[in-house]
Amino acid sequence: MSQTSKKGKTTYSHKVVEAHLVTYNGFSISLATEWIENPADEKYDKQDCERKAFTRIAEKLKKAFPRLPIVILGDGLYPYEGFFAICKANKWGFIVTFKEGNLPTVWRKICEEWSQQVDNKQYEKLKEPDGSIEERHYRWINKIDYRGYDLNYLECDEIIIHSPSKDNKPIKYKRFVHITNLPLNTKNIENSSRTGRLRWKIENEGFNTLKNGGYCMKHKYSRTSYLAMKNYHQFMQMASLINQLMVKTVKFQENHLRGKNHKTLKTLWKDLIAVMQWTALETARLETISMSRIQDRFVT
Repeated sequence: MSQTSKKGKTTYSHKVVEAHLVTYNGFSISLATEWIENPADEKYDKQDCERKAFTRIAEKLKKAFPRLPIVILGDGLYPYEGFFAICKANKWGFIVTFKEGNLPTVWRKICEEWSQQVDNKQYEKLKEPDGSIEERHYRWINKIDYRGYDLNYLECDEIIIHSPSKDNKPIKYKRFVHITNLPLNTKNIENSSRTGRLRWKIENEGFNTLKNGGYCMKHKYSRTSYLAMKNYHQFMQMASLINQLMVKTVKFQENHLRGKNHKTLKTLWKDLIAVMQWTALETARLETISMSRIQDRFVT
């Protein structure tokens, strides 16, 4: 696909669906990739799209991890009947962003149920190290029927209060709304809402890092071979995995990323590349290291 700016510059891009494993401590690891593309040598009635690609990538995930408990985190594109059917067939949980306009019948039922489920509320107040105060107000509704699927609704209104000296706008307001097939109660509502918001780690620790963190995801790398571009994308995901497995270790954090004036990751990588280019590596030492058993602990 292409997009032309007001100045007349045309930018070409290709869409791809990525299934990432995300964690609270910042991991965003690619588990499967599905390209959004029309078959080159076959006839087709409709253009390929993200929802079709999700069906294909779901098959890959189930085949690769048949017994793994999975909770799918998705954006506002995913609340639709086909998605619910796939999750039910694979026995997967899901927590997805729910926007007004999606599933109108569900929204009407939510408005009807509020008056009957007034006790489904919870409040959380946290004080951050920088002195700011975070208040979160949770509400939820269980067992909303949608064409035979039980959906549960949760919302979180977040208020962040900063010191006026730190921010010209001391009060910030955010709202997070999700639907899930996981039952909600007072014991898990906070964790369920936080888990739903982990989807943003795919954007931040995932795609944003690949675009702006030195991997040059925006670069085409091959003007003549579509397959070469796909291959580079896969190698890039592998490099990102190796990078995360090192950067997230306690030892690396303590040795290189502690203190106010530590080097940036980009600077560290440049130093490492320089060493690899100009230092003679000892084969015997590398073999000794490779045979040693090492346990790495990751930051939490």
